[in-house]
Amino acid sequence: MPIAAKAIAGAIFAQFGARKYTGKNAIDIADAVGAAVATYIKTPNLVSCSLSGVAGPVGQITSLSVVGLNPTTMAKGMIAVATSKRLLGRDMQGLLNAISTGLAQTLMAMYLTGTAAGIATGAGTGMFSAVVGQNLSGLMYAQMASRKIIGRDYKNICDSISYGLATHLKTSVQFSVLCAGAVAPVPPTGPIAVAAIPSLTTSIV
Repeated sequence: MPIAAKAIAGAIFAQFGARKYTGKNAIDIADAVGAAVATYIKTPNLVSCSLSGVAGPVGQITSLSVVGLNPTTMAKGMIAVATSKRLLGRDMQGLLNAISTGLAQTLMAMYLTGTAAGIATGAGTGMFSAVVGQNLSGLMYAQMASRKIIGRDYKNICDSISYGLATHLKTSVQFSVLCAGAVAPVPPTGPIAVAAIPSLTTSIV
């Protein structure tokens, strides 16, 4: 299933409900986070792949699975940033735990596609090398502001969510990927084994 704002918002709001966080602000926060993350995660080339296999002009990358998403670890990163900004208390920890759980549930559906030059068939891994928490936070706060949720605390909440998510993606999350294309050169000259071929383009759907 493609990553969608409504799916992320729904998963987060379900977690809010389980913790008795209800009301218009809860819905708006879930919607704002969902819209920002769904938009940002589809930014081209956030993920870099390293591939090994058989040489060819261009290979098409597709993902098999995504591993490493852990809501507890993600929440700890969010809470650490929140604490540094003096956003303290059980409710704030509960809020960030709910958001991280909803994000982890939905981001498990991420599907990576892309291209690589110099490899035809093979396999490898993809990692979030280019995510930037500040960029995601700016998108998230714009979504909050469009819903009339403004102020220093909400800016700091956006920073906490965004930096926690970005750090978790960069340090813990990987894609297992395959590459497929036309092998060249062909026998008797080839095929030629290649290793550590970087991706040319990637995108998440």
